[in-house]
Amino acid sequence: MFKILKNLKKSFPFFRKKKSKPEEIEVLPSRLIRKIDFEKFQNAIHYKIINPEFFVTALTHRSYIKIRKETLKPGLVSNERLEFLGDAVLDLVVAEYLYKNFPLNEEGDLTKFRSILVNKRFLAERAKVLKLQEFILASYTALKSIEEGYDAILADAYESLIGAIFLDSGYTAAKEFINEEIFIKLDIKWLDQFDENHKSKFLEYAQANTDFIPEYKVIDQEGPEHNKLFTVEVYLNNRSLGIGKGKSKKQAEQEAAKNALQNLDVIEGMGLKKHSKKHIN
Repeated sequence: MFKILKNLKKSFPFFRKKKSKPEEIEVLPSRLIRKIDFEKFQNAIHYKIINPEFFVTALTHRSYIKIRKETLKPGLVSNERLEFLGDAVLDLVVAEYLYKNFPLNEEGDLTKFRSILVNKRFLAERAKVLKLQEFILASYTALKSIEEGYDAILADAYESLIGAIFLDSGYTAAKEFINEEIFIKLDIKWLDQFDENHKSKFLEYAQANTDFIPEYKVIDQEGPEHNKLFTVEVYLNNRSLGIGKGKSKKQAEQEAAKNALQNLDVIEGMGLKKHSKKHIN
């Protein structure tokens, strides 16, 4: 019987005992998980991980796949797809936040604010706060570029992290993470400085430097009801100082005020500036 089995092993390869791969190249996803200090990582991101594999992917830069492709088990991928997902989740959460917290701002302002909150530089700074660079799996060159201030890798990893949380626990968890890591720590006044409220600035200037307040008049409107274009002129003491156009009266007023702020030198020439009061001895 033993001889028969011995002959079968020689004749049919699948009867042969499989040789184990050398330890140094047996790099499986489970082994990669052990290379990341997940307890430290969870503390850094303030989130309790359910499925570590999502986060291994989120931390894996494409450069790591290229240099370790000979030793990695097929199936491990870079964070590029997760970045795509995280970017979409971030866009939605940020849009909702801005819509609720800036009720007086128009679409153009909200779009501008959103671009500030999702740009690479801002996200890279948020990633540094979490010390994400300490956990990223990447080539030496890629890691060196992070140290030298290259923002894209960190920003992409941050978006991938949001995507991983979304897959791990759902939209609410991803929203809570963004709320905790961005909005609660965000100084609204810092964002307000990007709000170019030209009407407010022109009003402040007029009150401080003249005895008049700006008046806005619609001097023209054209186009169909659903797509009108308004032209507004701004005056100080019935003197025209700026004209603006916009798809709404408010937008046109803002543009008129912006143009007026660029013509402040003519106010003195018009005799509209306050005269300094003489002191009586």
